[in-house]
Amino acid sequence: MNFKRLARHFPELAAMEPAEQQALLTRAYQNAFSAEHKMKNWRNNLISAAIMASLCFLFVLVLRPALGMSQQASAIVLMLVALPAYFFIQHHRFINQMRGSLQKLLP
Repeated sequence: MNFKRLARHFPELAAMEPAEQQALLTRAYQNAFSAEHKMKNWRNNLISAAIMASLCFLFVLVLRPALGMSQQASAIVLMLVALPAYFFIQHHRFINQMRGSLQKLLP
């Protein structure tokens, strides 16, 4: 885990020393992604993957023919829009989960 890049998402840690930031982020990560939260994380990941897959199927089966796009163009659109959007959403979910755990650790 790159703590410098991760610390940028948490401005409340800016006044702390880097070693203290790293220790807090490590504890927040361990709390947020511990074994007791594993099923909740799996469920959230499966739900988001299912939603993303269904939106992609909707695009390929309904919107692509309606817009008159070729198969290659629709594949490019999915790779350039859908996949980065999925990664962006997952990243924000990760940061929000870490933020909740970090708020419990901060005084």
